[in-house]
Amino acid sequence: MACNSLDDAERHALLRRVDRGTATVGSRVPDSVTIDDTDVALREFVVTTRNQRTLTPAERDRVKDVRDRLGTERERRRERLATADLTVDEATALADSIVGLDRALAALADLSERSLEADRHERHVESHRAWLDFLDNIQR
Repeated sequence: MACNSLDDAERHALLRRVDRGTATVGSRVPDSVTIDDTDVALREFVVTTRNQRTLTPAERDRVKDVRDRLGTERERRRERLATADLTVDEATALADSIVGLDRALAALADLSERSLEADRHERHVESHRAWLDFLDNIQR
């Protein structure tokens, strides 16, 4: 091993870092990420999707697909961090990339929940409008 190789204490510290719930505080969604040999413009996808007031069912499915793929990639990278023979620099970069994936996952999870809440609210408003229209028709 090279003199800059990752020792057990450093590996354990990096694993604790990526597993900590607050690890994403202050971190940014990566510009892009490669998953299964496919480059994904991650930041653009998150920003564009978050700027939409509500998501169509197709867009919600796309968000779910991206979240699933990001989660799988996150686990793959965490496993590599836990077991691979890495230098300190490689391990640190890998930990940073895991935190970036976590940040993207959090942003997309918030988006999905917000979209579901917006849909629920719109259905509620439409239900009240229909009821008011019904009452107006009765009074005529």
